[in-house]
Amino acid sequence: MFSYMKQRPGFYREVVTLATPIVLQNLITSTLAMADTFMVGLLGELPMAAVTLANIPLFVVQLFIFGVQSGSSVLISQYRGRGDLRSINRVMGIGMYAAGLISLIFALVTTFLPEWFMGLFGNDPEVIATAVEYARIVGWSYFFDSFVQIYIGAHRSMGNPKRGLYILCVSMAANTFLNWVLIFGNLGAPRMGVEGAALATLLARVLSFAVMVIWAVRDKVF
Repeated sequence: MFSYMKQRPGFYREVVTLATPIVLQNLITSTLAMADTFMVGLLGELPMAAVTLANIPLFVVQLFIFGVQSGSSVLISQYRGRGDLRSINRVMGIGMYAAGLISLIFALVTTFLPEWFMGLFGNDPEVIATAVEYARIVGWSYFFDSFVQIYIGAHRSMGNPKRGLYILCVSMAANTFLNWVLIFGNLGAPRMGVEGAALATLLARVLSFAVMVIWAVRDKVF
């Protein structure tokens, strides 16, 4: 059985080089979620319950984006092996259209029908009202993040996981800093509470989207 562990020289070094950035990406994502939860939790039970409620439907968007990312990554890795860059760009484009469309629909619903939509997942009027404040803003963050996630997944499939790590590091740093500023009103900013948490998330996602666009334009790969 252990004979299968024997590989060519340098194989495991390549595995570690590829796997480490991916592990760090997942760690950053989990750490960022914990930081958001911790900071919102400091506001009290009501804001915490409202954010949890708002994140229930948005989690479905994340699952859809993950599914599109996974499917497109399989195709991209195959085209990468054949050196077919045109097909890679095509798959990335289709993935971005699909993920962007579903996240745009959710963003529009949370913007124009937030009370009705949040009411589907809870029955406490006070919690729903606070969840609406959060969802109206944070819903748009998933629109920008959908493109970034497809882009990160594509480069991960092409043996370049470090790019996603850099983008997520920028997003994590910006989100954590803006949370501290906007939720609690530091550095002269207004104390926005739950809306501040949502705005911080949105601005961080816009920043990561901008970094992605700059890279894509430079590489002429989108």
